[in-house]
Amino acid sequence: MKPARILTALALGTTLGLGATATATATAGTSSSPAPRAAENTGSADASDRARAAKARKGPVMATYKGKKFDMADGWGDAKVCSEYPDLTVKCFTTDAEAQADMAAYAKKDPRALPKAPKGRSAKIQPAAPASAASTAGGDEAAPLAASCAFGWTCLGEHQNLGGRKLQWSADGTKTLATWGFRDEATSTCNNDEIGGMGIVDYRTNWPDPELITILGTCVTSLHEESYPAELGSGTWNDRADEVWM
Repeated sequence: MKPARILTALALGTTLGLGATATATATAGTSSSPAPRAAENTGSADASDRARAAKARKGPVMATYKGKKFDMADGWGDAKVCSEYPDLTVKCFTTDAEAQADMAAYAKKDPRALPKAPKGRSAKIQPAAPASAASTAGGDEAAPLAASCAFGWTCLGEHQNLGGRKLQWSADGTKTLATWGFRDEATSTCNNDEIGGMGIVDYRTNWPDPELITILGTCVTSLHEESYPAELGSGTWNDRADEVWM
């Protein structure tokens, strides 16, 4: 977990109830223009960003789908949901129901995969309906409130409401989304981890990487609704996540 970041989130926004939307943006630096996106975190001002990224899982992320292994960075094929278990095993499935069933079966051997939710926490959380039609701007697809994020897990959705492809982790750490085949594709988040914050990061060279924090026990229904830091550009956080930490 990242206590300093969690404190930053709490300082910037009030903690909300379970299933609510709660985020905070953390940035630092001056108002000078960032370097082109092509070269990332290579400048003299990026030492802290490189140190954070160094904690990420190294090498390709190999997943299993229908009995066959594949490198997630090369694309998911027909897989729609991918889960990283406590032992760092990654499995992918065609539906969220299949993923949830496998999670339950796995937990019989390793209870860490589905810890019991304590009083005041939910075994599953779902994003709430978006506040405005802006959440579907830019061609992003609306999704039914079907997918959920189990207790002990953190989740990203390709579309709003965890719709489209879904990526979820039981194992905490820093995840470089390019190696997971999910870079610049997240539109919704849920943080149902046991403890601590969850943040998505956009890489910027010679500029501290901005982060958007999802507070514990909450979801971000649509990143179309979350404004990107004005000093770094315009628009929203949709399809900007290069990394996630939890």
